[in-house]
Amino acid sequence: MIELSPLARPYAKAIFSAALDAGNHEIVAKDLALLSVLSQTQEVSRLIEDPELSKDKIAQTIIGLADGEVDKLANKMLELLADNKRLNLIEAINTSYQELLEQHNNTSSIVVNVANLPSEDNKNMIIEKLLSEHGEGSNIEFSEDPSIMGGLSIKIGDETLDLSIRGKVKKLVNQLNF
Repeated sequence: MIELSPLARPYAKAIFSAALDAGNHEIVAKDLALLSVLSQTQEVSRLIEDPELSKDKIAQTIIGLADGEVDKLANKMLELLADNKRLNLIEAINTSYQELLEQHNNTSSIVVNVANLPSEDNKNMIIEKLLSEHGEGSNIEFSEDPSIMGGLSIKIGDETLDLSIRGKVKKLVNQLNF
């Protein structure tokens, strides 16, 4: 499968810039999230991939499905994507836009993987440390993953800090096999 991020990034930057100028970057973020969810449904993904339908008709159908909940800026983006035959980029544009919004707001989406959910005291200590490092508005989510055996793994954007037992064992195995 082709990586869509490089294709989506210019569209995301353009709509983000336009949304900042209009002062509605948070609204556009919600609109793109809605359009992304819509584009992932089986019916809409079939529409997007159907070579017999005109791209403008597909864009108007998606706008109709959003039922007036999408701002005019997001509608214009859909029409532009239809003109350029890039409606398959909606989900990737949403992801890139959310990253741009996080950078603009100096926040991060952080996922903390743990073998067992920590006590409230430990959880609050982890949250406090992450918020002080990555911005008070950061979104922190805890996820239970027994396969890491112990410790924790922290994913911030596209970077991962692996402090798990599984990660340390893999590192040791790699060093022994070198």
